[in-house]
Amino acid sequence: MNLIPEGDKDGSFRSVRRTEGLTLFATLPIGAVRSDPLINDGFIYVVSGNALYRVNSSGVATNLGSVGGSGRAKLQANSVPGDSQILILNGSGSGYIYNNANGLVAISDPDFFPSTSVTILDERFWLTRDGTNEFFGSDISDGTSYDPLTFASAEEAPDNVVANVAKKSALWVLGSDTTQYFQSYTDIILPLRAVKGASKEWGILAKDSLAEVNDSFAFLADDRTVRMMRGTQLIKISDLEFELKVKGNGTTTYPGFTTITDAFGFFVDGPIHSTYYITFPSEGYTWGYDLNTGLSHIRESEGLGLWRVNSAVKFKDKIICGDSIDGKLWTLDPDNKTENSAIMRTKLVTPTVSYEKDVTIPLIEIDMEVAQTTDPTADPKMIVYYTKDGGNTYTNKGHISLGKFGEHRKRVPLRLFGRLVRNKDFGLKLEVTDPVGIRFYGAYIYPRMGM
Repeated sequence: MNLIPEGDKDGSFRSVRRTEGLTLFATLPIGAVRSDPLINDGFIYVVSGNALYRVNSSGVATNLGSVGGSGRAKLQANSVPGDSQILILNGSGSGYIYNNANGLVAISDPDFFPSTSVTILDERFWLTRDGTNEFFGSDISDGTSYDPLTFASAEEAPDNVVANVAKKSALWVLGSDTTQYFQSYTDIILPLRAVKGASKEWGILAKDSLAEVNDSFAFLADDRTVRMMRGTQLIKISDLEFELKVKGNGTTTYPGFTTITDAFGFFVDGPIHSTYYITFPSEGYTWGYDLNTGLSHIRESEGLGLWRVNSAVKFKDKIICGDSIDGKLWTLDPDNKTENSAIMRTKLVTPTVSYEKDVTIPLIEIDMEVAQTTDPTADPKMIVYYTKDGGNTYTNKGHISLGKFGEHRKRVPLRLFGRLVRNKDFGLKLEVTDPVGIRFYGAYIYPRMGM
């Protein structure tokens, strides 16, 4: 938890390191943040509370007007040279257009229908028509005007259209049971055509779980797995840990989640790691998948059970994150080992081991690094827990020192774990709450065999 796994070029495991902290970038008067931040013409645009805000590079926010609504809002810009339009869906079906020339105006065209998903392709906004298997498009370069004939149906598998996303010259239409592929086409009224046989058999279960980065997008599929589209290949990226947590297996340990349709997803696209995060707010769980390594981790803000961040965007040389609790924008900051001075707890749970004979465990060594370099008086600690029943219960063994000022990579000895009965699963849980950089490389166990 709050540790990012890293691998070598061949994909093998190398280490896990502490995640970046959060430093305040901007405070929006009305929260919480309800949309992904959108970069347009050198500003951040974001919906917080019931209003649209513009934020400059110094973190100064300007209220551009009320959009109302509830739930997750959506923003898209058509990138028209000179004064591009931003289309805002307020989460309750209504739409607005903002540009510098006209300010914020409601979309009043009679052929605009209630919608909660929008994408941009060839300077047209393409929107879902909620509750139907149809989607529709705006006029070219004008999100305030709609032709009644600029619409299409996902007819190859006529399930309800839930969300859509454009990639290169194609439009993917995500339904409740399938995902259908449309290509750009030279037609003035409806410049799209369905590609027969290109549909995927998985639909989207939680509409706000859809998130995109570069030429890929990911979402929570209708079988409670996480799927990612890379090019035209739809692959499963969720692992066993995620699926046991979300789907369950009929046991009391893994009952599965009860409420999942409110899940939301977003990408943190950093210089080294590009990570898809999905949060289940009703269940208090945030899971991340790193596209660069294929490894996963979980994130949690102290006292919340989930990570408070609900969106992220690159802005100049920073990654700016929205807050799901109140109206704040954060900088994801590698130099900050807290979340705006709040504890950022890290937790490492090791795989379990067992033996065919009874053993005692007199010594375990943890190969790790502590990057405490700023406070010579600090003495960071690590709390050590162990399990002898495969993780059902843990015993607190106490805390140990991680080293003082100037002590970096080291091998930390953990002693006297007592007797382990044969075929019982032993494992460790290590927690650090001190605001120090930390990295784990490996663990070495030295069992002493019994008779």
